[in-house]
Amino acid sequence: MSSSMARPFKRGLLGGTFDHFHKGHEKLILNALEKCDFLEIWITSDNIASKKIGGVQSFEERNSFLNEWIKIKSESGELMDAGKDRILTKKLEDKVGPAEWRTDCDAIICTIETFPACEKINSTRINSDLHPLNIIKVEHLLTEDGTVLSSSLIRKGIYTRDGKKWIDESQVSKNLQMPRTIENTLKKPFGTLFKGPEEDTSIAISKLKKELNLEKHGGKIVAVGDVCVSALRNSGIIPDIAVIDGRTKRQDLPEDLIPKIQGYDEIINCKNPAGQITSEFSNCLISAAKSEHKVMIKVDGEEDLAPIILHLYLPLNAYVIYGQPNEGIVICISDEKVKLRCKSRFESFISN
Repeated sequence: MSSSMARPFKRGLLGGTFDHFHKGHEKLILNALEKCDFLEIWITSDNIASKKIGGVQSFEERNSFLNEWIKIKSESGELMDAGKDRILTKKLEDKVGPAEWRTDCDAIICTIETFPACEKINSTRINSDLHPLNIIKVEHLLTEDGTVLSSSLIRKGIYTRDGKKWIDESQVSKNLQMPRTIENTLKKPFGTLFKGPEEDTSIAISKLKKELNLEKHGGKIVAVGDVCVSALRNSGIIPDIAVIDGRTKRQDLPEDLIPKIQGYDEIINCKNPAGQITSEFSNCLISAAKSEHKVMIKVDGEEDLAPIILHLYLPLNAYVIYGQPNEGIVICISDEKVKLRCKSRFESFISN
């Protein structure tokens, strides 16, 4: 909108959590700026945000990301008419903020879910002899498959912030072969290495548990490999997902060293040859990643490549733990950067 064209409203109010800031948030703000000369964005405090399901970023992270986005978009000219000078961010410490009593604002921005709350605010204003705010209702942004994009779906690890799926299940409908070009890369630790002697994995596990306060972790804990699963169990932690093949260093384990199935709600058996990701294996991993129960996957073949698929389906902040031969134990936190790397690696695999 040109600066010479008058906008219908002087000052608008927009409130929200703005967790894992995404394209839907951008749409809200851009629509508001088209209709308001000035926009106040009220970001919920940690106290309010913590009442949501876990994994919400801190206020500092959310506020910093939003202001950086405003700066970048303003410098590129995408926010129209000195956008950053038309936006102010503040901390929201209660459910409605200042909307019920402010006299210098004439608009409030919402989606279909928050529309009733805006009507309630206006009812309170009218009862207080104040003019009702003009309600600007913005349509949701949809993902590539027509789902409403939300921060919760991003936290669940299903969609990127642009509304793209990290991986479509049609991509795992074929058996895939690992290309030789990435074989050496995959042998390197992918995450943080906790060193310890191979003959006593409890030492590395103890370091890992202490540093990450593993027992209080609120997200999923995934273990890949018999030795790693057993070491965690011996330390008092039953992983939410355990992927085993009855072998270590490609040698069969004695029966008494194979992890016990006690504590698991579901046992899945599948086949997966070395150096491959079969469709059967992928579907087992996907099922486990989506499950709300504890799942053990027993692989006839090899489970080494499981983390690539798991990371693409796990919720953000899931812990994937596996053994690094001759070095110790590796933990990789499933964040957006890790998902992006796994997506790139997965896409290099060859259909066979």
